[in-house]
Order: sequence, then C-alpha cells, then structure tokens
Amino acid sequence: MTTDQVTTDRVSVVVPAWNAERFIEEALRSIVEQTIRPAEIIVVDDGSTDATARRAGSFHRSVTVISREHAGIGPARTVGVAASTSELVAFLDADDLWLPDKLERQLALLDADAATDAVFCQIDEFHDAVDVPPVGVRPPHRAVAAPLASAALIRRDRLDRLGPFVTTAVGEWVWWWSRARAHGVREEFVPHVLVRRRLHSHNNSHVRHDGGQTFMAIARAHRRAVEDRGAPG
Repeated sequence: MTTDQVTTDRVSVVVPAWNAERFIEEALRSIVEQTIRPAEIIVVDDGSTDATARRAGSFHRSVTVISREHAGIGPARTVGVAASTSELVAFLDADDLWLPDKLERQLALLDADAATDAVFCQIDEFHDAVDVPPVGVRPPHRAVAAPLASAALIRRDRLDRLGPFVTTAVGEWVWWWSRARAHGVREEFVPHVLVRRRLHSHNNSHVRHDGGQTFMAIARAHRRAVEDRGAPG
C-alpha cells in the first residue's frame, strides 16, 4: 500500500452523529488520515444537545455539518446520502474508527469488478477506554466479517435505487441491507480488519434494545422479499 496520501472526489463519507462530542473528532481524524482521503465528509448532527456540531464543523475544511431535529440514525443517513455528490458513498458511525488504508483497499476491490455494488471489510470491536467495562455490554469480537454500516463503501446509483433508510429505533441498517440483498445487490469483502467498532454503554443498539423483536421482523421481511423475487435466500 502507498504511504503517500492523495485526495479523491469519488467518495463521499456520511457520518450520522447524536451527542457524540466525545468521539466525533477521533472519528473524523480517521477519515482525513486515509491514504486515499475523500474530498467530502458530511456530518449529520441529529439534534445533539452537546458540542458535536461545533467540534465537527471546526475540524477540517472537507467537513460539512447538517444540523436537524432528532429523528434517529436511519433518517440521518438518508439526509447525508441526499446531500452527497460523489459516485461512491461510505458510512462511519460517529463512535467508530477507520484504519488508514480502509478506502484504498476497498476502492481497489470495487474497481476490479464493475458488477460489484458494495464492498465491506472485517471489523475489530473494542471497549471504550472511558467506559471500561461498559455496564451490560458484551465482550468485543475480533475480525467480524459482516456487512455493517461503518465498513460499507457503496455505489451511489445503487443507494438511490434502494431508497431511504427506515426509521426504526434499532436495526435500521440491518433492515436496509437485508432489502438490498433481497434485490440482488452484489457485495464483496476485503479480507482484512479495516474498521474498529467501539462498544460502550451508550451504543444505540444497547440503549434501545427491544429484546430482538426488530431483528425478528427484519428476518421475516427478508424472507418474504426473497420469496417474492423467487431468489435463493
């Protein structure tokens, strides 16, 4: 991998953020320090009551902050995608981090096959240093190979065809990606850890956990969509 940093206008990064002042600068730094740096970073401040918007807006010239009333992470992602201008869109949750060559490795894999719609990578989870051990939070997993939001790089035209993210309190990304799979989206994985996912007691999935009801509903909806298309599940 190259050690020279270059900037590309091919990638927009969408960062939904809600009361993330403790994390946002570290997350943004992991974006601007990429070996291939995006020219556009869109932080959607989802009604924060802390200094998230101020810290994001003053961090780097490539950062645009969109402030809105609190509506949840799904609508925040939708607003960010609508504001993006590049042919590819990546997502980073405000409490997660990218490793420096994340975009470079993903761009190489995406460019190797024009039929690929999205590229993901492996993820290492870690406990937040200020919140150790996080109360009620499970142990971290290593080298997780799952199509999670902070690991995604997706073609913009495919995002537009699939439509907005849902407004559920939890599971909005899983719901949206299950729909993408049901519609035949082609995904690939970089077989390396390129994202670090922070586990803490204020993770959205932890705070708003509903006993798995949302994820059961997602599984049922995915099965129906697959059956309607006559495609393998």
